Amino acid sequence: MKEREQKGSGAGYFVLGMVLIMLPILYVLGFGPAALLAKNNPDTEIWIVPLYFPLIALGEYCQPADAVLTWYMELWGA
Repeated sequence: MKEREQKGSGAGYFVLGMVLIMLPILYVLGFGPAALLAKNNPDTEIWIVPLYFPLIALGEYCQPADAVLTWYMELWGA
């Protein structure tokens, strides 16, 4: 019985690890669609700007990051 519990916990750690790896990636990838949404619906900007403030601030202070984020927004048509 203990062997089975130990095997199950390994799968849980794997899933938790994958979630922790994927969340930042999905956050950054969501920036382009969010910018497009804000462009098409200006009312949504009130919650999009605070949500993506860390990326906006990064773009303001780091020129290479700004170039990448601008390119990604243009890729989405924003």
